[in-house]
Amino acid sequence: MRRSLILMGLTGLLPIVVLGSAYGAVTLREQRAALDRQAVLASRSTARLVGREIAATVDAVKMISRSPTLDGAINRPGFTELARRLMEDHPNWATLSVADSNGNRLLDLPRPIGGKLGKVIDPSSLARAVRTRQPQVGHAIRGPSRTAFAVRAPVVRRSAVPYVVSAIIPIKAMQPLLFAEEVPADWRLRLFDKRGAVIAQAGSAGGEAVQSVVAAVPEAGWQVEVAVPRGSFTAFTRQTRIVLLGGGIVALALFAALGLALMVELRRFRQRQAAIVQAQRLEALGRLTGGVAHDLNNLLTPILGGLDLLRARIGEDPKALRYIESATSSAERARSLVARLLAYARRQALTPAAIDVAALLADLQELLQRSVGPTISCEIRTAPELLAVRADRNQLELAVLNLVINARDAIKTGSRISGTIQVDVRPPRREDVRNLPRGDYLALSVRDDGCGMDAATLRRAMEPFFTTKAGDRGTGLGLSMVHGFAEQSAGRLVLESAPGQGTTATLILPTTDAPPPVRDETRARPTRTAEILLVDDDPAVREAAAEVLRAHGHRVVEAESMRQGLAALSGAPGTALVITDYMMPGGTGGEFIARARHAGLPQRFLLLTGYTDTAEDLPGDVPQLRKPFRERELLEAVDALLA
Repeated sequence: MRRSLILMGLTGLLPIVVLGSAYGAVTLREQRAALDRQAVLASRSTARLVGREIAATVDAVKMISRSPTLDGAINRPGFTELARRLMEDHPNWATLSVADSNGNRLLDLPRPIGGKLGKVIDPSSLARAVRTRQPQVGHAIRGPSRTAFAVRAPVVRRSAVPYVVSAIIPIKAMQPLLFAEEVPADWRLRLFDKRGAVIAQAGSAGGEAVQSVVAAVPEAGWQVEVAVPRGSFTAFTRQTRIVLLGGGIVALALFAALGLALMVELRRFRQRQAAIVQAQRLEALGRLTGGVAHDLNNLLTPILGGLDLLRARIGEDPKALRYIESATSSAERARSLVARLLAYARRQALTPAAIDVAALLADLQELLQRSVGPTISCEIRTAPELLAVRADRNQLELAVLNLVINARDAIKTGSRISGTIQVDVRPPRREDVRNLPRGDYLALSVRDDGCGMDAATLRRAMEPFFTTKAGDRGTGLGLSMVHGFAEQSAGRLVLESAPGQGTTATLILPTTDAPPPVRDETRARPTRTAEILLVDDDPAVREAAAEVLRAHGHRVVEAESMRQGLAALSGAPGTALVITDYMMPGGTGGEFIARARHAGLPQRFLLLTGYTDTAEDLPGDVPQLRKPFRERELLEAVDALLA
């Protein structure tokens, strides 16, 4: 009997031990890999931070070396004033020194090192600076009062090096850079110079280090080391042993439960991995489509502008007008396609505001019913007392219309002509908002009883240009546009479907306590004309916009770069408005506007750009006009600024 019980216990315990051991090994390996990745990222991030600090110091010292105060004999009062100002901006500099090419210190500010002038403490880095005529970062050297290193820049005058300017920086000034990277307290970060001397250290690795990760700082020839101690892994090992011991004690009772839990966890892990791969794939496609859309916008702008100008000049020739209308219609369709690409790439221009979703759906109900036809019922249901959402109203209306039309097409598959579409507004489920930023959300779902999608189709449903519709019934951009709009609005689009069971598309959007805005009345367009400066590096875009403005009485001066634009602006005080592209030779539109305002120029500005996320340095009071634009849109934007 005892032997039977032992055999039964071992029989029940063996699968648990095997599965538990395997699960523990996998978990331990994943945790160790995560620690390894964290160590590599910490070393690279710290190396980049140190490199940026060194590069900034090198640039500052190079700027000093080019000062006119060092031409010929040292202009001590002028150089002292320059040094004082720069050292106020660089409080980590202990001394700013000028030495001759033989290493004799001629001037130390704010006071001589060690109380008197003499030879430089690190002559090798000075000799390299003289020989190479390039800035050099010296070794960590113990001086009279502190351990420091020097950043040196040669003063090159007529192919000679009469002086070398050096910023002396205590090594303790580098210590805060190591603390900027958040790592476990028992890890150790160290910064070494070219000779292997420790410049700075943070943390103290306890025990023998299992792994040391080293990253180079190319700007100085230094290295950053991240040491992970053995103790960082003992917690994972201890947890694994506890799991194995607990599993052995309750083996017979929990065998089925543990096996089920393991299967569920593995399934969730696969789902998470598949979701990550899909997100990365969609992100890559988004970057590609966004770049293509931006270039297409630049191509469409002169096309639409030229057609508008031709329409105004062609007269009453009906055949020519028909050709122009056909070309304009095709260009507008291309413009709409580009807008959808930008929506998928999350680079469209949005104007988020508080929206009462129930009221919006009530306004759309008649349009939605007409869109699906009389044989399909489109029902709208909203929960009471829901908060408003924060989103772009036009894009939200377009997203709802796209989802309803997709539902209609799913119902009308094969010979079927009737069905039901339900549009529900409700609080989201917990799984709908998982991994979204903390806050309140609203769920707008569109459910149909159509053919549904299999797993393979569902995985690709939000890819741009992917469609299961035959012929020319769709571009494959509807769901991808809704997905991009949801992501850009800090929400998400959730698709649920199965063959023969219909599809549910749920749009999750953040809510807001702000009241919906009151729409302004449309005002008449003024007729004032003015002198306008137009800056754009694309000749076709510039010519089309200039011709539109000149055709309506404006005087236009053209420039193709930031430098030409600033020169034209400073030489034409009568200019009332500046229209500038964002990306152009010599700098960005934001830099152009900042420099003009810094110079005290009073003109107003209008920015032309292909999509929104590039204009990060644009002042908030500068309006933007998206490419491609029509003649009417350009004139309305100009009139609003001249009013």
